[in-house]
Amino acid sequence: MSEIFVIGHVNPDTDTIAAAMGYAWLLRERDGGNFVAARAGAANSQTSWVLKRLGLDAPILLNDASPRFEAVTRRLDTALPDAPLREAWAIAARTWGLAPVVDADGKPCGLVTGASLFAFVNEMVGPNPKRQEMKLAEILDAPCREACSERVPQFPANGRIRDSLNKILREEGDDFFVVDDTGHYVGICRQRDLLNPPRLKLILVDHNEPSQAVASLEEAELLEILSPRWKKPNCSKSSTTTASAIPPRTCRSNLLWTSSAPPPPWSPSRSRKPG
Repeated sequence: MSEIFVIGHVNPDTDTIAAAMGYAWLLRERDGGNFVAARAGAANSQTSWVLKRLGLDAPILLNDASPRFEAVTRRLDTALPDAPLREAWAIAARTWGLAPVVDADGKPCGLVTGASLFAFVNEMVGPNPKRQEMKLAEILDAPCREACSERVPQFPANGRIRDSLNKILREEGDDFFVVDDTGHYVGICRQRDLLNPPRLKLILVDHNEPSQAVASLEEAELLEILSPRWKKPNCSKSSTTTASAIPPRTCRSNLLWTSSAPPPPWSPSRSRKPG
């Protein structure tokens, strides 16, 4: 099951950190899902003291809900640049027809693809009648570096996909390297996956208004809003009624909205925001 992040407002204080941790724990115990407490900013000194006093780790930091390259990365086996081409051939047979070539230090060198392999065979054999009698085994004994395409774009695993969409669409190839902060191989991503990446699943807690939410909320899948003090005009009482049972934007509720109810007025699925 994919992770579902339970997160409070930006500039989190102690109660929003506690709400995220407590509700994530409750959902794990009740539903058995992969609910993860998160925070939309650094924990302040008071919260840090409380967590240290209780022997608890702070929730993970999630400053932005925009999908990252790591969400669509596939870790494929690799071949060394000087390894025989038959190793890349075997890898390509297990994937969708490509084999990453990575050096001993873990840095990407290129990709062996159908196009690069065809170009290599054409270069080796060409129109020369004598070379046309070469056996396939001879070709597969060549080093991988000679048959790989080296002009393969690289993207950081923690980078936002939307920031690189223009570059992705301009590239002729469909497969790209994903690397870590030091440029080491992480995996491969495909253009079609980058154009339709999976959305982060979020549950919002301790929110007063959408402007307090984590950045790029419109790019996430919003599952639920839990708020003890949703500010609306002419509301003096609190209830524990779900949003599907009350008129939207007319009163406050502890469980303001769930994905089984109609979308809230300011959810990413609606274009207008509350006035």
